[in-house]
Amino acid sequence: MPAMTYAYPVAAIRAAEQPLLDAQSEPDELMRQAAHAVAIAAQTMLTSQPTEPGVERVLVLVGSGGNGGDGLYAGAALAAAGYPVDAVLLGETVHQRARDAFLEAGGFLLDGFPEESRHLYRLVIDALLGIGGSSGLRRDVAVEVQLLHSMDAPILSVDVPSGIEADTGVEPEPYVVEHQSVPAHVSADVTLTFGGLRYAHCLSTACGEVLVTNIAIAEQRLAGGLTRLLAECDAPVVFASRAMSYPRRYEWPTRFHSPRPEAVTPIEPGPHDDKYTGGVVGVLAGSPAYPGAALLCVNAAVRATSSMVRYVGGEPIEIVRAHPEVVATERLADAGRVQTWVVGPGRGTDEAARAELAETLDAEVPVLLDADALTLLARHEELRTAVRERPWATVLSPHAGEFARLADAMKAGVDIPDPRQNPVQAIERLAIALDCAVILKGRFTLIAYPTGSRISITAVDAGTSWAATPGSGDVLSGLAGARMAFRYARGRASVPRPAAQDDVWSCYVALAESVQIHGVAAWLSAQTPDGPAATSASRIAKYIPRATARLTLR
Repeated sequence: MPAMTYAYPVAAIRAAEQPLLDAQSEPDELMRQAAHAVAIAAQTMLTSQPTEPGVERVLVLVGSGGNGGDGLYAGAALAAAGYPVDAVLLGETVHQRARDAFLEAGGFLLDGFPEESRHLYRLVIDALLGIGGSSGLRRDVAVEVQLLHSMDAPILSVDVPSGIEADTGVEPEPYVVEHQSVPAHVSADVTLTFGGLRYAHCLSTACGEVLVTNIAIAEQRLAGGLTRLLAECDAPVVFASRAMSYPRRYEWPTRFHSPRPEAVTPIEPGPHDDKYTGGVVGVLAGSPAYPGAALLCVNAAVRATSSMVRYVGGEPIEIVRAHPEVVATERLADAGRVQTWVVGPGRGTDEAARAELAETLDAEVPVLLDADALTLLARHEELRTAVRERPWATVLSPHAGEFARLADAMKAGVDIPDPRQNPVQAIERLAIALDCAVILKGRFTLIAYPTGSRISITAVDAGTSWAATPGSGDVLSGLAGARMAFRYARGRASVPRPAAQDDVWSCYVALAESVQIHGVAAWLSAQTPDGPAATSASRIAKYIPRATARLTLR
């Protein structure tokens, strides 16, 4: 995994920068390096689009401090290269050396936003707030930025789009101007950062296409300092990936890196495999009130691997009618041996469902809990205790609302923030509190799992939001459960009697793979010969095999 596709908190970024700042041989040496990278990215964007008559200028939005200095030095480099560059100063202070360099290179300083010539700009560089901004844009600036967004000119943000909180990805409250909502942040087409990603890059669509590049002083590189620092601090390890590559709008130089899809493990059966050795998954889902949840979960499990799917629930004949390859029964006691259980989608929350959940938590196999199982977990302390005490892999798969209810039920023991306000800290604390893996579902899905004394987190950007449709979570549960069973079976085949912890790790590896496959399947399901169109959970499940093939390591 490339070092620069890990994400770090702001405190780690600042700590890693300090030795480089101390080693500078001249003022602003590190800032000029960052600005040079910004100028290269800007030139790439400028040369990748056709020039329209009269549309030729670059506009730099300049804030206080280092971010504004980056913008002015980058503007100076562009001006020196022959581009006409304007800069509007919007901070309370200005970086004086950068300002002087900008003017010496031929840049133009504006007293305020241009009134009549917004349509003349080919590119806007956002250097307002960066990682230090947490309160959002000023009202007057937000109004002007909204007008810039209406232009055709792309926006390149430095470090983090201004107004987006770097450690959480949270957007500030919008303003209401003349009865219309005006965002208090920039939405970038491209965001360029240095050394490593910030958490916001894994959490916010406002970042657009994310690029990271290294900067260094003498032999000290920022990326290396971040890697060493993270090994010593308490912050969680966050690895950023995507289900799909960014659209190829620009041909970036090789110095720039981006989060990318990670290849998934091949699932082709070997010559000695049979229906049992590829990982038998059991699905405990559905009820008279929600029969569709069982069908969706089973459908995904069938399409995820070539191995057996067992179903336990009401109306098993309906499951077999839809999927004749499934072995279905009404009672848990009659299910037979499985290698992973998926429990909860549409199953209900009555006493019978609670007893079933308690029984599956006693099973000596991995378990994935979703939907109604999470509601039961929030209601019953003894079930949460059972999760904590399991030596086998246990995975919780909540959306933000389910997560918040579960966290609220645990307030007496641990402070877990709202995942919509601080998702990285929230998922880390829940995974620690219950000593299990957690999948926080969304456009940006976070997967947290224990690795020794700390929590590791993988952030997967689906690349699109086509999975925002009813039942897609049930599809993900069936998909992830089947791949967990596959990993579990493969681990047991390669090691005669692995320890429970070895089984745990092999199952956790399957989670990010499953999320990526789900994201690609959702996108594929929305494609038609005439363009994208509405999709559904059933269609997402249909495209799991094709998505798996696209991502499989070859």
